[in-house]
Amino acid sequence: MVYELEKYVNVINSELFRVGPVVVFIWENKENWPILIVSENIERIYGHNRDDFLSDSLQYASLIHSEDASRVFQEVTVASKFNDTSFEHKPYRLKCKNGDYKWIQDTTQIIRNSNGDITHYVGYITNISELKELENEYALQNSELLKSTAFLQSYKLAIDESSILSRSDLNGNITYVNDNFCKVSGYSKEEIVGKPHSFLRHYSSKKETFEDLWKTIKSKKVWKGVLQNRGKNSDYWVDISILPILDENSEITEYVAVRHDITKMVLQKERLDSAANTDTLTGYGNRYKLNNDIQTSTKPALAILNIDGFSQINDFYGHQKGDRVIKELGVVIENIIQHLNCELYHLQGDEYVVFNKKTSKSGFLQKIKTITSQVATASILLDEDEIFLNLSTAISFEDKSKLMQTADMALKVAKKENKNIVVYSDTISLNDEYENNMIWSKKIKKAIEDDNIVPVFQPIVNNNNSAFEKYESLVRLKDDDKLITPYFFLEISKKSKHYTKITKIMIEKSFEMFKDKDVEFSVNLTIEDILNEDIKKYIYIMLNLYKIGSKVVFEIVESESIENFDEIAIFIEKIKSYGCKIAIDDFGTGYSNFEYLMKIKADFIKIDGSIIKNIVTSYEAQMVVSVVVDFAKKMNMKTIAEFVEDDAILTKVKEFGIDYSQGYHFGKPSVSLL
Repeated sequence: MVYELEKYVNVINSELFRVGPVVVFIWENKENWPILIVSENIERIYGHNRDDFLSDSLQYASLIHSEDASRVFQEVTVASKFNDTSFEHKPYRLKCKNGDYKWIQDTTQIIRNSNGDITHYVGYITNISELKELENEYALQNSELLKSTAFLQSYKLAIDESSILSRSDLNGNITYVNDNFCKVSGYSKEEIVGKPHSFLRHYSSKKETFEDLWKTIKSKKVWKGVLQNRGKNSDYWVDISILPILDENSEITEYVAVRHDITKMVLQKERLDSAANTDTLTGYGNRYKLNNDIQTSTKPALAILNIDGFSQINDFYGHQKGDRVIKELGVVIENIIQHLNCELYHLQGDEYVVFNKKTSKSGFLQKIKTITSQVATASILLDEDEIFLNLSTAISFEDKSKLMQTADMALKVAKKENKNIVVYSDTISLNDEYENNMIWSKKIKKAIEDDNIVPVFQPIVNNNNSAFEKYESLVRLKDDDKLITPYFFLEISKKSKHYTKITKIMIEKSFEMFKDKDVEFSVNLTIEDILNEDIKKYIYIMLNLYKIGSKVVFEIVESESIENFDEIAIFIEKIKSYGCKIAIDDFGTGYSNFEYLMKIKADFIKIDGSIIKNIVTSYEAQMVVSVVVDFAKKMNMKTIAEFVEDDAILTKVKEFGIDYSQGYHFGKPSVSLL
């Protein structure tokens, strides 16, 4: 019989075989079975790329397990020799992209030309690794499968995905269930066949779910979801797919429901959710649960209850007994609020939170006052000692987006001013620094996202010939049309975890700026930067990428103390292998000393601006500069004067033999080079 190849090509390229579990091949009757076309789901199920087959870089025969290959080839040979129109391999193993093997069931149809010669094979394979033991129960007559590609795909999909299988008619009445269905549900086949599927519907299931289910499957689409079913003896959870089975005219003939019992998984998830939301010491809700509850609130009220002087209890009685005090306090608070429609949470150490999702301010405030007063009079018995606790309490009625933040602010005020209860209001300000931190943290984050961390460049001038030989890269934050100096944001960026990102941006943008310029440029690094593995690796990457190490000067900002000097020495040796130089920034103040300078093996010493700006009038400043310059010359190091702001300072700088000058006298830091 002659078959039309085009018919199968159209089927393979259809949506049916992009999403289904049945993989379809067409291969030529040649050695190693070169693939002509394969369905797209080959990658999802077996990991192989469809194009690898089409380009002949991969042949199907090479994927068959060596122990199965000879049998599979023999089955093809026998079927072809005796003029069979189709054959079904015994299960064999097929190699996936990752090297694992899956058991597959292969139904193959032989395509012959008008002379009866074999031209192609059409293979339908499905993964039966998990269902191999059920194959006798689910096996379908080969002749039935060949009647309709739609039937083949649907039944193969059911087998592939199922561990619990049922079939029903167009009205939803159950016509068939397998043994696994009976095992999980507790019903026998006699008890369940003929019943509507709604018989299994759990009372908690939503009506809208089943309306969507019927709408989907009647439109000839697969419906998938998670449902709780009623069993004969106990309820159970299933991951279910319901598939409309189509005949050759694309009309629905029945529905197949494929379920996986996920009851253990659901129960485990509930236990994990409970553990994730519960404080291990007290059994009350933890911070994670509180955050989730805040997000679902409408008119929230929150109070933080903090034990005054709790560290003294820990120090005197020990942490074990301190934990007992915390647990006992929780019981006291819970007994007070159990009729007050509030939730209790233990966040950390000596801190509890009372929360209400929707309440009036006056009512909640009164409840918290009741708690604090009763706790103050309720003793906690610790062995033979009676302990009385005082609480510092902070209350916030702000929007849920800043509820905890404002309550924390109020608590700090309560602690600082020794007040029992503080209610947050806009007049509360911990201090200008706290508010400044919040504002600048947001600005820094936005500046990074909007690419508004920018370098500016200040020239460093050769005092002998007035040439602009070097530039220092300095970080700025662009805010609207203003460039903000690091004084306002750099330290805050360390607290907000943005500092490393800013450092990387400065390195990358500076390298990009000077990659084709015939001048040296310097980038500032702190000792902490040098000890940061992430920043060090990034520097090495940039040096390898741009290959301009001979232009780069790393200015090391002084630290109050230097530890891990071996690591610093390794870094300096590494970057010098790229041709980079080292400058010591702000020398002459703070920790600076000559021993430190010799260990660093610096190429440049930048004399601190606070000294240079007084060099004209201050004898002490002149003495410091004289000593530094003399030492640098003996160590073959160059000197750079910072804060050279006018001709008088420049004249003095030259008199002392300083090699380079930097300051507003030559130019302010600018986004472009002068």
